[in-house]
Parts: sequence; structure tokens; C-alpha cells
Amino acid sequence: MSRSPTPKTGRCPTRPPDRGNVKLLGFVRAALVLACAGALLTAAQARGPAPAPTPVRAGATTGATPREPVRIMPLGASSTVGTGSASTAGYRGPLQQLMAAAGVPVELVGSQQDGPPTVPDRDHEGHAGWTMARMLPYVAGWVRAADPDVVLLHVGTNDLLQGVPAAVAAERLDALLDTVHEASDAHVVVAGVWAPLPGRRVERAEFARRAAEVVAGHRAEGRAVSFADTGNLLDRAELSDGLHPNAEGYRRIAAMWVTQIRAALRRP
Repeated sequence: MSRSPTPKTGRCPTRPPDRGNVKLLGFVRAALVLACAGALLTAAQARGPAPAPTPVRAGATTGATPREPVRIMPLGASSTVGTGSASTAGYRGPLQQLMAAAGVPVELVGSQQDGPPTVPDRDHEGHAGWTMARMLPYVAGWVRAADPDVVLLHVGTNDLLQGVPAAVAAERLDALLDTVHEASDAHVVVAGVWAPLPGRRVERAEFARRAAEVVAGHRAEGRAVSFADTGNLLDRAELSDGLHPNAEGYRRIAAMWVTQIRAALRRP
């Protein structure tokens, strides 16, 4: 922007200016300032309030270019498949609805695909009945093929149901996270066991404590991972069979995932 040259000024008069003229000049200047401020305020009101910033994932473009969808990998067992609420594909249908409402485009990824036509994206990596020990040999290949930005990891239920001690289950989780992070730089959200497991109540609580410690250890090493304590997430009325959530339970789980995902997208 070019600026006009500053006009040259003459010498100041030796006689002091008339006080009435000075006061009049002050009023004129004040009126001009108020007029300018009013014009700016009117223009700002016409434009409406400034939009709130929307979090974007690392590497996503901004400005006029549309943002890339966040690639989300649901990884787990039967609750990832959606057992207990086939009509919503478990939490995957509500998850997509909530993310769309938040203005965050997503793409679900994984080698499995199922769910009703009402769920727009049916990809996932859920394997009903699998323990972490059974998943471990495959997880690196799954993650490399899917190339996710965020992994939603819900594991441990089947391990505990098969009598695996909480300490051993935590070791399996540690190995699983090592494998995922060696294969990908995705942010992993680890959810605790949300099924009540009344016959394994003590081991369930112990696994939750140890899982949080495992995640904290990985975070201390600079890895992108977070833990969601879901031990008290669901009410009994939100379970379909005492083990798997029903549609309402999965909606609550989806809301939990959305909170975790948006926090992950704001990570440095």
C-alpha cells in the first residue's frame, strides 16, 4: 500500500491560537472518531459474529481448500463390530452422525465391513471374541493397510472373561500399543472395559488401573496415546444382554469417542 507524502509544515505562529477555535476543533475531531467507530461497528454487525475455530488434524489444509477427512480405525472385538445394536452398527453409526454435526469430516477404515445401509461408512477392524493375544500378530498389518489418523482401541474384555489376570492383560495392552506405534504415527485412544463383568469385578478394576498406567508410560515416551476410563460409562438399562451395549449405550459410547477424537485432533 502506497502512502501519501507527509505535507511540509510552516513555522508555528508566535501568537497562541484562539481558545474557542481549539475547543471547536476538538469537538470536530471527536465527532469524526465517533462516526468512524459507528461505521465500523455497523459493518461488523452486518457481517455477523466471527465463526469459532474448528480443530483440524495435523497436515490438513485450511482456507478455501476443503479439509481431508480424519481417518478413524475402530479396533477391538464384538463391541467394535456392534453386537447388541446391529441397526446402528454399534457405536459406528452414531459416531459418524456426531462428527458430521461437529463439522469434522471422517472416514472409517479397516479390513472388515458390515452394518445396515443407513450407516454411510461401515469399515472397521472389529473381531468378535478375539483377545489381545490373538490380535497381536495381525495388528501391524491391519494398521499399515488402513493408515489411520486415530485408532479407537477397545480391548481387554475377552481376555478378562477367559480368566487372564489383570497384570497379564495390561502386559498384552502394552505390547499391542508398541506394535501399533511401530507401524503408525496415529493417535491411539484406549478405552477401558465398559461391560460390567460382575464375575470379574476385581480384575476389571485392576485392569483399568494398570491400563491407565500403561498409557501414561507410552505418553511419557512421546507417543500419541490417551486413555478414557469407561468403567462407569454405562447404566444397566444401556446394556442389551448384560455384556454388550444396546443402541442407547452405543450412542453414549460414540459421544465419549467424539470427545476423545476432538482432543486428539488438537494435539501439538
